[in-house]
Amino acid sequence: MSEALESSLSGLRREFGSGITEITADVGRVLVERKPADVVAIRISPRPPADDFHMTVLPALVEPAVTRTVHVRGGHDLRGRPLARLDLEAFLADLPGILASDVRNVAITAVGSTASKDHETRIADAILSNDRDMRISISSDFHSSVFRDRDYTAILNSALMETGEELAAMLEEAGRRQFPATLLSFAKNDGGRAPLSRLALAPVHGLRAEPAMGILGAATLAGIPDGEVILCTEAGVTVGHTRGGLPVARSLIRQGFDASLASNAAILEPYTVHHPVRTDIPSVIADLREWQESALPFGLVPTLPAVQDAALVGSAVAPLTAWIDRLETVGGRVDLKRVQNLAEEDAHSAAVQLGASPGQTHIIESNVFAMPYGNPGIVRIRVQAAGETSADEERVLTAAARGTNP
Repeated sequence: MSEALESSLSGLRREFGSGITEITADVGRVLVERKPADVVAIRISPRPPADDFHMTVLPALVEPAVTRTVHVRGGHDLRGRPLARLDLEAFLADLPGILASDVRNVAITAVGSTASKDHETRIADAILSNDRDMRISISSDFHSSVFRDRDYTAILNSALMETGEELAAMLEEAGRRQFPATLLSFAKNDGGRAPLSRLALAPVHGLRAEPAMGILGAATLAGIPDGEVILCTEAGVTVGHTRGGLPVARSLIRQGFDASLASNAAILEPYTVHHPVRTDIPSVIADLREWQESALPFGLVPTLPAVQDAALVGSAVAPLTAWIDRLETVGGRVDLKRVQNLAEEDAHSAAVQLGASPGQTHIIESNVFAMPYGNPGIVRIRVQAAGETSADEERVLTAAARGTNP
């Protein structure tokens, strides 16, 4: 793979020379094909599950990777109040056995960590203070109100961290050799990108980037920052939408009845005969099939010239994206507006910290959701910011087109 990468970058350098200022790599297929590394799962809750029915059941993809499960007493409620005191002493008694094994990957999930990550970080600190080479993924880095989703996401992320490290090092070495001054990024599931250094920490966000890049690429070629994108491939016809120049995304990647991955990802649904025809929004139909001799199903007619590399176009124009997704306790409209404004400021700052220019960073989405099951006063704030670097001024979808705030 390293030879293929070197050859590709060398070819780009010969063709474009120093004209390339940024490179974004889609590493999703490599992450999917690699076998997940072994992981120790640490679960923090007031008590262990009472029976097998209440045990966390992991999808078949990652279940074999968990070599050991450790329960620690602790956890919080949705307001961030401790449900039980963290039993750090008992965990420290188990720690030598964890460190003595060959497993270097640890996933930590606590009840209520969306409201307080204190117990997760204290366990992580205890591990790293004894062995700084351990790879640790904590579930509060991934937003879901469901313990099972966060547990699964933290475990899979931990299992992919070693592969993420290898890919980041390979891309960094080859990139620096061929394009010493170029910014290197990886494509994310939401249609954005992140600095390559983040790949070693959060590889799960690059696991399913290709569908998002296909939507973004077709929308870019059609020049519709807000509209509908219909993608036709050998596998079938799917439909997504763009808003503010980026694919519309949801916060969970659902997998039937299995646990969902807590990663913001573009929504791409099957196109059916009952799909509503909207004349009030722009639409693009892209034929991405390798062989295009036969007509498209559903009577669809392509509105783009023949194109098969829409996902590559998407990767080339993907902006830096950042999310703020958290629970807040509010006492009224004024308080709600205050916490939402603060979340937008934090999202804007997070995009700038990734490398976006402050003057070219915009809020794409800013939403407030009520929490169900009798939790008055607690709301979920979800904000997305996207930004360009100063070298991105000639992108097809301009930063101005991303300035919507629904």
